Amino acid sequence: MFASIVGQFGHPLYVAFAWILAGTFALIPNSAAAIAIMTLAVMIVLYPITLRSSRATMKMRVLAPDIERLRARFKTQPGMTASERRECQLRQHTALKALYEKNGISLVRTHLPLLVQLPILIALNGTIRGLVHQSVVGGVLKADPLYLRHSTRLFNAIAAAHGHLLAFGLNLADSVRTPGIGWEARIPFVGMMLAAIALQCFQIKQSNELNTGQGTALPQTQRILQVAPLLLAVVYISFPAGLSVYLITTGLIRVLQQAVMYPRDPHIRTSLERLRAQTESG
Repeated sequence: MFASIVGQFGHPLYVAFAWILAGTFALIPNSAAAIAIMTLAVMIVLYPITLRSSRATMKMRVLAPDIERLRARFKTQPGMTASERRECQLRQHTALKALYEKNGISLVRTHLPLLVQLPILIALNGTIRGLVHQSVVGGVLKADPLYLRHSTRLFNAIAAAHGHLLAFGLNLADSVRTPGIGWEARIPFVGMMLAAIALQCFQIKQSNELNTGQGTALPQTQRILQVAPLLLAVVYISFPAGLSVYLITTGLIRVLQQAVMYPRDPHIRTSLERLRAQTESG
């Protein structure tokens, strides 16, 4: 039931992603390169959202002392009745909302890149599954790629590969957990998964260091980095290799974007200067 609903809402994205991949594959006949170029296009389109999110995150860092003071001011105390607790929590929420509005901060905007990435991952996964779709014709299982015109170069490449989305000898629809392949054949998929995880963790560390204006990660980030690889591995282990290509490309672009944005964007630089001033005065 859930899969059917996701499929119905995701179908336009499946078709759009397949169209982009087919167009890219026509120029560069390599499935991994097609996914990487499509990812670059997606990241370019999402860059304004990423920039606004980074600006909002920096403002949140600057306002951290004010936020903590408001939370302490309206903190619930032992012995309060349920009604008093609700009233206290409501006042805290109202005060924080006013602070955010006064400084032009939107919590939704802060987390929007992450919220946008999730449906993209789901849609790309659905697209890849559709591209390697197979049907029984005359009692024989044959490649039947979905979302593609039969005249496209990508359709014919998948059909010639017997329903595999090949790149460098790998089927990008396979994952570490794909049954029927030996451990030696899984090594490239493990390597791609580990590369995606490493880039994600490096991005978290880089973001924290840039957001705080410090050269080292804060203790909270150190703790996150200790558990992040395991949590990401649990999620990524079932992802097809095509999604690993997307995640690796996204990670590389995000690292580059952050390295360029923070020193150059005037809004972020202003927040960083205020943050450094707070640190020095504190």
